[in-house]
Amino acid sequence: MASTTSEPLPSPIVTTDKCIIRPYALSDVDAMAAAANFPEISMYMRNRFPYPYTLEHSKFWIDHCLKGTPMVNFAIFALDGDFAGAIGLIPGQDVEYRTWEVGYWIAKHHWGNGIATTALKAFSAWAFKEFPELLRLEAGVFEGNNASMKVLEKANYVREGVRRKAICKKDKVLDQVLFSLLREDLEGL
Repeated sequence: MASTTSEPLPSPIVTTDKCIIRPYALSDVDAMAAAANFPEISMYMRNRFPYPYTLEHSKFWIDHCLKGTPMVNFAIFALDGDFAGAIGLIPGQDVEYRTWEVGYWIAKHHWGNGIATTALKAFSAWAFKEFPELLRLEAGVFEGNNASMKVLEKANYVREGVRRKAICKKDKVLDQVLFSLLREDLEGL
């Protein structure tokens, strides 16, 4: 649920008909830990996203995000204020400095409500507006994560190909499907 403390909540960077995206607040620690603590979420995330997901993990992540410059990781909330997930960017390096990775996860009790697609569309537009040097967003999806692939397709990301046997998660080798959205892709929408 929404914070009940007197701490003012950060202003949203994006508001849609299904969710708001805003910077984290320290008061989000409990709600984030509860939302993230499911093996069905962590199984499609990088190994640094732990399971079980504890209050300590949540506090560490939120502290990390609040110190980030530029701020590129945010919380997603349903319109009723319920913590619904997270979304963020990893800036590219070296010759790929104009290509950034986008990643997201949605709380299990919000699956199937359209929050992921709506959040990804709006956040992608925000990213291209906020970072003029950005030309390309990309997302790598683990084999078997069909729901996330559908989200990316509905958000107008293009499936580019498969990186064969690129992922090893819990000793299981998986393909990774690569999707992208270019700045000019948004101009036509």
